[in-house]
Amino acid sequence: MSDNQLYPPICIPDPTATYCFQVNGYRLAIECGRDAFYDRCYDFEFDETQQGLVEKPEVTGEIHPLQDSFYALNESFRGEYPGWIVTINFQVWPKTELSMKTGSWESRESLAANTLLAYRRSALEADKRQGYISPKQLNEISVLESGGRLWSFCEYGDFGSKNSFLTELTDFLVLTVDIDTVSFWQRKTYPPEGLKDYLKPLFIEYLSRIQIIPTEGVSESELPPLGFYPSEREEKEIDSEGNTVVEDASSTSPSEWGW
Repeated sequence: MSDNQLYPPICIPDPTATYCFQVNGYRLAIECGRDAFYDRCYDFEFDETQQGLVEKPEVTGEIHPLQDSFYALNESFRGEYPGWIVTINFQVWPKTELSMKTGSWESRESLAANTLLAYRRSALEADKRQGYISPKQLNEISVLESGGRLWSFCEYGDFGSKNSFLTELTDFLVLTVDIDTVSFWQRKTYPPEGLKDYLKPLFIEYLSRIQIIPTEGVSESELPPLGFYPSEREEKEIDSEGNTVVEDASSTSPSEWGW
């Protein structure tokens, strides 16, 4: 029996918002749900030497621009598969914070090798905790192309619940997209056979919808505007005096995005 027969058809719902932010020389536009959690600072500038935010040089580490979730199947299957909700977490990291090598990575091999470096501490955790998974060898890191750029992919977390995708932004910055599927199967167990392979095309399609646009030499008018923009439908819910119309919760159904 094929995976198509074992599992319901999966899909990404139409977005109800767009989140757009800037990191150094890149503009990132991400389709999401209107209830997504997002950082209201839309323009981040990392300093190459200090590996911190220029506005706050005492701060180092990553930023968390967006976290979102959505049902991975249409409404007719949700009664039978209520846990099929994907949670997605975006982070931008200085390479040094992940023990990666700075400088441009010019090959698939270097992307995979540096991704493995980022999981050295996590691999030690996997040796101590039953059921915890982390890549320990290069053959556990794959490299794929989506949206015109290379991404590394690996699984980690309790019973392999997290699917981590990583791409290089600059010589010293990376973007990670962690896709959590922990609610898709019974807690404290490994995923059913074939489920992860069945879901992977959905993840790759999601990556292809992320716009990562170099801004050097491009006028602001040609770039998607910074900010968080709900869908046109929500923008129209305004009365003649410019006040937001309060929606009657009893007359609406839950959004496909979010919980």
